[in-house]
Amino acid sequence: MTTVIGRGVRVEIGTTEGSAKTVSAITSANPGVATSTAHGLTTKSVGYFTGVEGMVQLEGQAARLGTVATDTFALEDIKTTAYGTFSGSADFIPITAWSTLSRATSYSIGGGEGEKLDDTVLLDDIKQEVQGLLAAQTVSFGLSSLTVSDAAMTALRTAARDSAYLVFRITLKDGSVRIFRGQPSLPGEDVQKAALGTGTFSVTVKGFVTEGAA
Repeated sequence: MTTVIGRGVRVEIGTTEGSAKTVSAITSANPGVATSTAHGLTTKSVGYFTGVEGMVQLEGQAARLGTVATDTFALEDIKTTAYGTFSGSADFIPITAWSTLSRATSYSIGGGEGEKLDDTVLLDDIKQEVQGLLAAQTVSFGLSSLTVSDAAMTALRTAARDSAYLVFRITLKDGSVRIFRGQPSLPGEDVQKAALGTGTFSVTVKGFVTEGAA
């Protein structure tokens, strides 16, 4: 396992979407494999699902593609065996252009904790709990020297004001990635005398943050 070091890390925001790819089937497997006739996508392409019927856990989920064939593509780091049965159709929206968040100084992935449900009965001597729903994951970013004209920052502010979703790709120095889609908050700003301005924003993730190898 490679140690993650905060050096040479690129944070990108998807700024252009391609034409929707109609998905006619998704397997219950690890990883899930989608069928889309003559989709034209390549390995490591990134996009998200919308209009998913049956397998609703994939609605809005961002994914990077693993093994690709003419009419199918695997969903890297997405296990669908516990999901609902796919029925009908869905669209996969590929990201075709990215802008780098060049002033990012840090990121932190949190959330995903399981809700604790009380399952204690009279016979028990200690409290019994089972896990309920998972909390939404959140990704928080630190920024330095905010630049209003920066393309990524402009896309970020616009999405936050419109309560829209963005797709993010974090590429580590070793080439491995973190992929997610979510709603960003408006960036905050903190300016002190004789110091660089800084800021923070967070993203509420739709689905899960996925990981991919170099």
